[in-house]
Formats: sequence, C-alpha cells, structure tokens
Amino acid sequence: MAGRAAAIAAAAVVGAAAVVLVMAPASWIAAGVQAASHGTVALGEPRGTAWNGSASVILGTGDGDASVRTSLPGAVLWRINPWALLTGTLRITFRDPSLFAMPLAVRVGALGGEVDADHIRLPASVLTGIGAPWNTIRPGGTLDLDWDTLRWRSGGTAAELRGQIRLTWDDASSSLTPVRPFGRYRLQIDGLYPGAQVRLATLAGPLLLSGGGTITTGGHLHFRGTARIRPGTNATVAAQLSGLVSLLGRRDRDGAILDLAI
Repeated sequence: MAGRAAAIAAAAVVGAAAVVLVMAPASWIAAGVQAASHGTVALGEPRGTAWNGSASVILGTGDGDASVRTSLPGAVLWRINPWALLTGTLRITFRDPSLFAMPLAVRVGALGGEVDADHIRLPASVLTGIGAPWNTIRPGGTLDLDWDTLRWRSGGTAAELRGQIRLTWDDASSSLTPVRPFGRYRLQIDGLYPGAQVRLATLAGPLLLSGGGTITTGGHLHFRGTARIRPGTNATVAAQLSGLVSLLGRRDRDGAILDLAI
C-alpha cells in the first residue's frame, strides 16, 4: 500500500513538473537572455511560453543606460522542438519577416552546434544601442548581415567557431556631417575562432575606411586601420567630413588611425 502511494506521489510530481515545463512563460527565456548577455541584449514584452513565444529584441550597453538602448524592428518568434531534446539536441527556429530573410534554425548539442546560413537587414541606427562611439556618430543607412552556416565545437579546453560573416553598411551617414551618404563599407570575418581574421574595406564613397585584425581567445578584437578622405574629393565635402574623421581615431596628417582593442 505504501509502495503504491509512493508511486502515485512520484507520478504526480513528474506530472506537475511536466506541466510547469510545458507552460513555462516566455519571460523565463527573456531573463536567461539578459543574464547570459550581461544586459547587452534584452527581450521586451515576451509573450507565449518558453517553448513557443515571441518578444522584441532590445540592444543596450549593459550598464543600465536607457538613453542608448535601441529596439530591432518587428518581434522575433521562437519555437523549441521538444522531441529533439530526447536525443540530447536543442533545436530552435526563429522567425521575423522584418528581420530574417528566412526562418533561422539553430541546433545545439553537448559538443557544439550550428546556425544555418541566413541574412538580416537592419537600419544602421541600431548601432547606437552598443554605446560609444556609435551613440555619438548616430549612424544612418542600412546594415546587411549575412553568413554561411556557422559551426562551433565546445568540447576540450576552448570553444571553436568556423564560418564566414559579412556586414555591409550601405548609404552610410552620420549626424556629424551633412555628407549623405559618405560611403559604402564591408566588414568580413573569416576562418576559425579563435584567430579569425577581420577585414574592413571601402566599396564606394569619399570617406575611405580600411584595416584588419584578429579575434583572439575570449572574443577579444585587435584591429588597426585608417580613415581618410579620398584624394580628389571636392574641398567642401572634404571639410564637411573632417570632423567625423577626427572622431573615428587618432589624427594622422590628412586622416586618422583606427586602433581598437576590446
């Protein structure tokens, strides 16, 4: 009799736990994202459950300064495949027609995972949510972010990531200069992390930005480049860009040195 009572009690506990997990609110995911990103990414107005929910994505500096927080357009919907968990794999699909070119699939296992190739188009103004210097530059234009399938391995002493990521800034502008646009730029990240190579190149425009660097263990970026006005640029346009060049880096003759270590 006691054994039967214990079995019933155990079944009730398991059943209650299953109900809690199934009905877990989306706010649980929001809290996890904020904690994992140290406040640099937050999910606003989460709806639904942890398994099938939606929320807006908010970027910030992590220091609680609400003045530089910015929201991505639309609302991201996510769905977690519960059956995949039985095989030890977390499968999440993200959807947002205003953000992703197609549904974004992410798979995470015990030893690593992968993110499907995709493309995101955003207003460049979202960069203000990262903080300095973007909250001073107040960038305009659009950002096109695309990547090949990204794969990472988490076993061993350090994580590794393979893939290629490209970020293109189209119709680049800033509140610090009336020159609109002043260029088109591409930042490309290649190879294996740690040790991934970063390259910045100018595709068009009177303001030339170029440089390269490396992303080392711990996600630290070491980058060095230059900012200068294209030779032969109209004198008025050059004068209007001069202040922006000075802000971008240490002044060096007719340009500036971009030296970044984070």
